[in-house]
Amino acid sequence: MKTNRKQANNTASDPPKPARRTVLGWLVAAINLVVGAVVVGPVLGFIGSPVMRRSKSNWVPILDDAELGPGQTRETSYILRVRDGFAVVDRKYTVFLKRSGEDVVAFDPTCTHLGCRVTWVEGKERYLCPCHGGVFDADGNVVSGPPPKPLITYPVKVEDGKIWIQKKV
Repeated sequence: MKTNRKQANNTASDPPKPARRTVLGWLVAAINLVVGAVVVGPVLGFIGSPVMRRSKSNWVPILDDAELGPGQTRETSYILRVRDGFAVVDRKYTVFLKRSGEDVVAFDPTCTHLGCRVTWVEGKERYLCPCHGGVFDADGNVVSGPPPKPLITYPVKVEDGKIWIQKKV
């Protein structure tokens, strides 16, 4: 039996050619990778955008200093311009201001239990949550009920005859 020397030499030195199925398998895998990146990329961007966006801190004028008397607690509303997606809108917020001596404290009116709005009861010197019976004292501390922590406070400054709070948006 004669063997072709040229054929024997080529087989030893040349790498084996990939089979058609192997090439098609790699092609399908590459296409799947591209399609997956096209689908997953925007989803990750959507989910991660709130994390990547930095909140801005604004000092907002709330009330003239003379309008809040000594020992008084007052509910007041203010408008703040915020970015909501691609639109810039004016949002109305509410805050409780309390003056004790020279200090002014600002409380967020949102109950720390489930987010209901608390009300100030003047005669009892308490903030009451109507949803689940949460009670907060005049300093925003939990007296009774299910709230896990005190009312949220905002940084306050009195400047140029106005009371300002720092609100993050």
